[in-house]
This record gives sequence, C-alpha cells and structure tokens, in this order.
Amino acid sequence: MDWVVDTCVLLDILDEISPFAEAAAEALDAKADEGELTVAPITYVELAPAFNGDRAMQDLFLRNVGVNIDFGGNAAAVFAAHKAWHEHILRKRSGTEKKRPIADVMIGAFAMRKGGLITRNEADFKTLYPTLMIFNPVSSAS
Repeated sequence: MDWVVDTCVLLDILDEISPFAEAAAEALDAKADEGELTVAPITYVELAPAFNGDRAMQDLFLRNVGVNIDFGGNAAAVFAAHKAWHEHILRKRSGTEKKRPIADVMIGAFAMRKGGLITRNEADFKTLYPTLMIFNPVSSAS
C-alpha cells in the first residue's frame, strides 16, 4: 500500500525537538516498507516557508526521509504556488498582509498556467499573482 505523507508529519521530522519527531520518523520508516511514500501538491506548497522558499533544499529533505515528489504533470503550477505561498508568509510575518487560505494560492497558480481566472475576489489574487488576468463577473456585468 502506498502512503501520502501529511505536512505536519514532515514538519515534526524537520523540527528535531518536536515531541512527535521520533514517532513521525519511525512511522515513515515502517510505512516505506509497505509501499511508496509521497506528498500531495498542497503539502509541497505548505512546506515552502520551512525551507525559506528553497525548493532544492526542500526536495533534498524529502528525498532524505524517503518521500517521493510526483505532481502528475502539474509541476509548473505547484512551483508557482510554492513561490507565492512563501512570499505570502513573509508578508504575513512582517505584518503587511492578513491571513489567506492556501487554496487561493493553488487556484491562482493553476489559473496562471491556464491564462486567467474568473472570480469575485480580485484583490485576493492580485497580491499573490499581479500579472494574472482576472475577470470579475459582478463588476463586468452591465
């Protein structure tokens, strides 16, 4: 059986002083014997701040703990979301931006790949993706 590894388990391993670090590492070792360990695209994005946005360092960590990365043809969108989420967290930590759901980060990244987004929440996406073409059906209605 293959297993998807959640963000919190990887963060526990990364934070060696976490009270859950040892149990998390042991769980990955045990489950790796049963099948493939992998991360969902959203987990990959959520990990960005833990590695200061450095995908190479993050990928090395995942390889070292035996977790595979497979985005099934969506790598460009996941990488765009990774960068946007890291930048959002930096702005949030500096107090210049309020909380934003990670779903907006992923939606915006996929919209960038496709070319545009239809949404009523223009402001939510313009900060993350300033070049994204946005159509607001409410403000565009006559």
